[in-house]
Amino acid sequence: MRDIYQYFDWFDRHVEDCGAESVEFDFTARGSTRGAIRGVIYFYDGSRLEITERIRIENRRPVKKRYVYQYVSEGEAVFRYDNAPHHPDLPSYPHHKHVGLQRIAAVEPSLKQVLEEVVGLLKDVTPTKPKRRRTTK
Repeated sequence: MRDIYQYFDWFDRHVEDCGAESVEFDFTARGSTRGAIRGVIYFYDGSRLEITERIRIENRRPVKKRYVYQYVSEGEAVFRYDNAPHHPDLPSYPHHKHVGLQRIAAVEPSLKQVLEEVVGLLKDVTPTKPKRRRTTK
């Protein structure tokens, strides 16, 4: 990838194809090689995927400096992947996954992997193009 804007477009395309009811994302560029994404994907069953990423383009590849992917259904967190450095006892430190009250070792997931996991948990999904709100700063 040449720059952060190319990553934003790549991210947007993956979200567009996930079967969401609507999406709300803010894309913030900090120069041509650094940026942040924060937003929510809403699904037809009332669940949502909350996403935060801080990205830097290094050697033409996106590197997530910080990420959080939290899936919420019926008001309860189903799972959350993140790389906050607060579980040094896990072999995958700082990467880990929260499932209920458990925290387990996990590798850094791709956006595609997280979306596939969520879609596998959805009830009665009707894939369409989502209603969008995208802001780039």
